[in-house]
Amino acid sequence: MYSVLTANQMREWENFSWDQGIKEEVVIRQAGRCVGEALLRLFRPEKETLFLFVVGKGHNGDDARVAAEFVSSYCQVKICEIKSPLNDVDNLRELLESSENRPKILIDGLFGIGLNRPLNGPWCQLIRLMNDCRIPIVSVDIPSGLSVDGIPFPEAIKADYTLTLGCPKTSLINPQAAKYAGQIELLSEIGLSKEIPPSSLHWLEGSDFESFYSKPLLDCNKGTFGHLLILAGSLGYHGAAVLAAKAAAASGVGLVTVCVQPDVYIPVASQLQVQMVHPWSPKWKIPLRTTAIMMGPGLADPSIPKEFWDWCVNLWRFSSLPILADASALAHLPLGECDSSRGNCGARRILTPHPGEAARLLRCSTADVLADREGALKRISTSYGNAIVALKGYQTLVGRADSDLYLTPIAAPGLAQGGTGDVLAGFAGGVLAQENEHSLLEKVCYAVYHHAEVGAALDKKFTKERAEFLIMKNNSYRGAWTANDLAERM
Repeated sequence: MYSVLTANQMREWENFSWDQGIKEEVVIRQAGRCVGEALLRLFRPEKETLFLFVVGKGHNGDDARVAAEFVSSYCQVKICEIKSPLNDVDNLRELLESSENRPKILIDGLFGIGLNRPLNGPWCQLIRLMNDCRIPIVSVDIPSGLSVDGIPFPEAIKADYTLTLGCPKTSLINPQAAKYAGQIELLSEIGLSKEIPPSSLHWLEGSDFESFYSKPLLDCNKGTFGHLLILAGSLGYHGAAVLAAKAAAASGVGLVTVCVQPDVYIPVASQLQVQMVHPWSPKWKIPLRTTAIMMGPGLADPSIPKEFWDWCVNLWRFSSLPILADASALAHLPLGECDSSRGNCGARRILTPHPGEAARLLRCSTADVLADREGALKRISTSYGNAIVALKGYQTLVGRADSDLYLTPIAAPGLAQGGTGDVLAGFAGGVLAQENEHSLLEKVCYAVYHHAEVGAALDKKFTKERAEFLIMKNNSYRGAWTANDLAERM
């Protein structure tokens, strides 16, 4: 994982590197080469492909110039130097609108993190020209015009990709930055010192979870890998229970029991094969060897008896098992600590709200949550006895009141549909039920990261199918993927 740094911390890291004897020009050469290699990997250009580099006077422009030099051995390159936007905008327009050799890729190397004042009219005009050109844009480090807070200043490049250098920047994790940064790729090996300023916010990567794929013991059985109880599914919402149960089974948990409202027992049970399904009743008891509980998906029917919710609240308050609450269950949780005499329950509770649900928990607006996601997560965690919180959405955050926070950088727009949250809850519940050396916080981080990773893979697969359909004009493309596809791929 990588520390997420502010602009001031990034400068501090650079200055420390220079004090250690690292040469600035060496870092610029290495950073530019990394950008060039990423461009070749992303676009696989042919010899006649034209990359247009739009560069400014600062070090961001220097990085882009080195990248242009590197890729020039593989494709055509033009560099448009912007010294005065008023004088150079016509030259840029001519290059962008050329009918003979129009650029295929536009590289933004105008401004980096050093931009400290709003852009004036000519700069805004130039940025609008780039945004309107209908050519894929790649920004070096951060999209030009984005402030240190991730807000346009007042205009910013709307990049398809951002190749950020050294460490992730706080300006790229503001939800407002999503429409400007596009897909973010971190290029960490640019030659700066290995001693990075400390940060309480961390950018997760796949290598953080390699130990989750270790080989199982040869003498294992289904009881070795835990037993998850899922409380989900009511009239009109039984599909959520099915999705959560399928995803839970894919987590590697040994056993899954699904307890549903009686009127949806048949439709849920008929769609599941390896999970045990039971209708809830006041006398129903949870399986003796349950190792974790997940509650909430598909429990939105207003006719669910109060007795059921009282039973769920008692589990939340007094069970020593890890319990994950999602969706409708969030509205029924009691505030404050659980009964600590039964095993410090607050530390074993997990909430997975989306921003709207988080706003309801905090009695504020969704805009307030998005304006300070880190603060919102900490407040929710505090309200529920230092519980772990996964605040879902763009770059999902995971953590608790007394811990560092962890961010999933993978962008998967296809996850913005009904049912994908049920898949995450089920998969996370299955991971939590498996008793091993990983902490509950690590398990939640893994579940969130893997969920986003699979969503991004499905986005890529179906985007490719759509492109092939448009070219071939056949009927092979069946539209966007669904939450059921996600559950089956987990």
